[in-house]
Amino acid sequence: MSRELHMLDHSDEPLPKRVRRPARGMDQDNSCEVTRESNMICPITCGCHNSLLDISKKTRVVSQILRSTRKIWKNELIAIFGLTSAITRTEEISELKQAQEKRNSDLYSTSMQYTVLGKFHGREVYLVPPQDAALLLEDRISPGLRKSLKQHNAVEGVGQLANHTCCDIHWNANLEVASIEQYEETDIEPMGI
Repeated sequence: MSRELHMLDHSDEPLPKRVRRPARGMDQDNSCEVTRESNMICPITCGCHNSLLDISKKTRVVSQILRSTRKIWKNELIAIFGLTSAITRTEEISELKQAQEKRNSDLYSTSMQYTVLGKFHGREVYLVPPQDAALLLEDRISPGLRKSLKQHNAVEGVGQLANHTCCDIHWNANLEVASIEQYEETDIEPMGI
């Protein structure tokens, strides 16, 4: 089974929109909130908690688990999935689900553990970090899925190493699908945050 991206509120009520707190000494205007509610990440020049400003300084990896290096504000963006493939085509998502089930049910195969399923603008998207992509590329998969797994974002990150589901006490991170605009305004790339 893949991890599904969701908020941590398990009630039956609709999930509330997240509001990010501005960094100390920085005013956050309404455009940052609108950007966040649209599942977009603010530009680094904005400097708010919804941007990638100093993202690599907020965490470090210890024994393949992501750890904070400082106090993290509620709802602050602290890590992104790095070099991740975004699988959005319906037939490739179905094939990926089958390949993941097969791999994870085989006692002699290494399980996929970093891949997440989420929604972006109402469409399902699988985010496959390089650790799981390497495993899938060893399996018998279609040329289309193989090609998609070899295409990934160019952003380095370690967000896939966040261990937020080990127990109720440590369930303290939200995994979400968001996007960052690329060099052109029309080219948007989904990513895990």
